[in-house]
Amino acid sequence: MAWCTAALCAAVLAVIVCSALLFHYRRSLQRTRGELARLRTFHEERMRRPNVLSHELRTPLTVVRGAAELLLDESAGPLNPDQKRFIQTIAENSNQVIDMASDLLAEASLESDLFNLRLEWTEMRQLVRECVAQLRRVHNASIRLDNHGAPLRIQVDPRLMGQAVTNVVNNAARHAGEGVSILVRITESEETVTISVSDNGTGMTPEDRALLFTPFATGGSRRPGTGLGMMITQRIVELHGGKVLVDTISRKGTTVFLTLPRTWREPDHKEAMTSE
Repeated sequence: MAWCTAALCAAVLAVIVCSALLFHYRRSLQRTRGELARLRTFHEERMRRPNVLSHELRTPLTVVRGAAELLLDESAGPLNPDQKRFIQTIAENSNQVIDMASDLLAEASLESDLFNLRLEWTEMRQLVRECVAQLRRVHNASIRLDNHGAPLRIQVDPRLMGQAVTNVVNNAARHAGEGVSILVRITESEETVTISVSDNGTGMTPEDRALLFTPFATGGSRRPGTGLGMMITQRIVELHGGKVLVDTISRKGTTVFLTLPRTWREPDHKEAMTSE
């Protein structure tokens, strides 16, 4: 009889302990869910702010840039040299701030893994041709294009790849020095397509080369920037399963190679981590 009483007490005690543990688990689960909801709200708000800021900066500046370009075309009447110089300054500085806003938005997206590839079969020669045409309107540097050959279609995200090419040319124009000549070229092999951007400028010191893909490091830039462009470019190319290589000699110039696979493949995360 005693053993039955003991067994019954043990069972009751077990039920009490299990109930207490279950209650504690439910309270912990509720707290965890509340914390996750709070973190999700914080994260969404954190990501919303760069988008709003970028939009609020770019929209009026795009209008200012457009008005300046119309004036420079002299469609509203002839300009004297001083007026043309002032308006050119307005246009150039508007472009710089627009680029900064785009870089900051892209950097926020990178931090939160919000870069999602929207792959399309893209004619790469046309994509690069359009990028160069736009950049020629922005920079005083001579930008040449070696883009002869049959149409070259591969799967990329055209918006992101356009941004990558633009970033590399902007970097060359900002760092290479006055009177620089920039050459953009597309080459292909059986397995890869390579976009190279070469300049005959001052090249990079070992210190600048080491900081090239470091966020907010502007090296020897002669013009303002965020220092994010090349880091963003590297990430975009790696998302496409490609690589960014740099060949530079101080006072001799620099060539940046964006090499992409003809057939898209998942990026090698270990390799990407090593390159960072």
